[in-house]
Amino acid sequence: MIAALLLSLGTVSGPPAPEAETYPEARAPMIGLDGPSLDACGGLGRVGGMYRKQVIRDAPEEDARTSDTLEQSTLVWLCEAEGDWQGVVYASGEFQEPGDCRVSSPVAEPRAYDGPCRAGWVLAKDVEFLAG
Repeated sequence: MIAALLLSLGTVSGPPAPEAETYPEARAPMIGLDGPSLDACGGLGRVGGMYRKQVIRDAPEEDARTSDTLEQSTLVWLCEAEGDWQGVVYASGEFQEPGDCRVSSPVAEPRAYDGPCRAGWVLAKDVEFLAG
């Protein structure tokens, strides 16, 4: 009897398992795109837009994973731009000042930003250009 019950349990099927969400591959903004004689990120901006917080994404796509949110008026370095998206670098954690991010000096060759601050993508329309 137990064997029959176990056998019948093996054939019971329920609803299919939900599909895992898939996101575009994460990609850090490039720095140094303006050449080896200019700052690694060419401008400084302030997060704005109509919402109190702005979503930072892992890639320059609407369906990319959200990696962070920034309060309005947060200062960000403006690095690579792609379509409607602006790649930004911003202070976070122990690196509290924009100067801590090491993008206000030239780099020898373009490369993906790899720290020490955080980086991601925000809709360009939600960033106010300040200097650069």
